[in-house]
Amino acid sequence: MSVNSKLSIIVPVYNGERYIENTVHNLLTSSYRNLELLLIDDGSSDKSLALCQKLAKTDSRIQVYHKENGGIGDARNFGLTNATGDYIGFCDQDDKVSSEMYQKMLERIAIDNSQAAICGSYRQKKNGGKVVFEQYTDCVFDGQLIAEKLLLPMLFRGFAAHSNDEISIYMSIWKCIISKKLIDDNKMEFRTFVTHEDDFIMLLQLFLHAEKISTLSDILYYWNTNSESETYHSAKRYRPDLKERQRRLISYVSRQLTNYGISSHVLSEYLYVQHCRNALQQLDNLAALQSHKTIEKIEVLRSCESISYIQSAPIVVPPQKGFVRNTIIIRLLRKKHIISAYFLNQLINYIRFVVGKYQISEKLERRMKKRV
Repeated sequence: MSVNSKLSIIVPVYNGERYIENTVHNLLTSSYRNLELLLIDDGSSDKSLALCQKLAKTDSRIQVYHKENGGIGDARNFGLTNATGDYIGFCDQDDKVSSEMYQKMLERIAIDNSQAAICGSYRQKKNGGKVVFEQYTDCVFDGQLIAEKLLLPMLFRGFAAHSNDEISIYMSIWKCIISKKLIDDNKMEFRTFVTHEDDFIMLLQLFLHAEKISTLSDILYYWNTNSESETYHSAKRYRPDLKERQRRLISYVSRQLTNYGISSHVLSEYLYVQHCRNALQQLDNLAALQSHKTIEKIEVLRSCESISYIQSAPIVVPPQKGFVRNTIIIRLLRKKHIISAYFLNQLINYIRFVVGKYQISEKLERRMKKRV
């Protein structure tokens, strides 16, 4: 790549008038100057579009587009179609980046002659603090190492198989910069099957098609855990066609892995892990269904395709330490304790909600620091 290759940063915008101005100003203060900022208004009902158009008048690097609402993945695909850069980056409308993020990542791509770079990220707390969310080592992966050290650890996250002890791969795309040529040549795109797999699908394609990927130890992206985000609300919405959506996801990923040459044993392990995730989604989905009595929900769960699968699976993948639902709920489902699994899952989700809403973990952390 040229030391001054053009970078396109795609920012989907949906009812983000509270955040977008700060995010845009943050991105434009990047030390890397040769960039374009694509603001994709995804059918906002607030003043987001007008605000984006106003911002565009202040800097020629800002390009504003408006489209009907189609979700974050659809907005990102729209951005890919209109991007003119040599490399593509992604940012959510309420997040921030280090001023050195793009400079450092593009420099690594140039030095390593790689097609993509991945950096670490912070999770932004409500009190203004931050905690490390994801961190990598300075490394270059090529060939089979991409599958062993990046692809499989991502596929099996939360389960004790194919783990990478040095790094933990989260399914988020905003930590990446990817060659536009790689995306175009392989027709890579965001796709949604159940709720918010868009990032996962793009990362899957990246790890399957890239010949060389660089990772940075620098933590350069600041993820804001926003309770008003699309991802947050989609997790609380009942989906009557969830089973069919899950089938399409498994079919798509299995086909991609088979075409890549993943062994039948690893594929069987993946199927078990994905059915475990599907079973947990089914528990959450039925909990969101207000029109049915609990006894009716339990009967639906007893005949759930994914629950039946993990109860009789030929290969069982143990959970990874620290993943509570994978450890407790999946075990109950495997032993056919459906009622216990249903109520305990609700309790765990409620506790997580309370901890997040009232910042309990952050308050405990502050108290501990005062005692030290």
